[in-house]
Amino acid sequence: MGQAQTTPGTLYSLVSSASLASKQYYMVKLASTAGEVIVGAANTDAIIGVVYNDPAAGQEAQIAVGGVLKVAGEASVSAGNWVTCSSTGRAKATTTDGDVVLGTALDATSSAGDIIRVVFWPGRLYIA
Repeated sequence: MGQAQTTPGTLYSLVSSASLASKQYYMVKLASTAGEVIVGAANTDAIIGVVYNDPAAGQEAQIAVGGVLKVAGEASVSAGNWVTCSSTGRAKATTTDGDVVLGTALDATSSAGDIIRVVFWPGRLYIA
């Protein structure tokens, strides 16, 4: 895992739609209620950032976007992999045509939940 400091471009606040108490550094998307976020759950989700705190439902969620972010990873990410959102909201490697790419991993993972650095630029599609 990387030792260099991360530099998120921006931190902003939205409301946690559900408890994110154990989801610090997970990817989030907008919830169905305006101004609220939930954990991402698919490689096609429109991820808006990474939650940097651990709020309970209804509390302020600090969302980091842009720059180099700390992100919880899945078990098989290598440095240099393009990453997308897994079904658990963690970063997973992708080479699947049509996946929403969130950025490039700067570190590798050895087990699910490892915190890695990701150069974060969401909204791109992987094209095989």
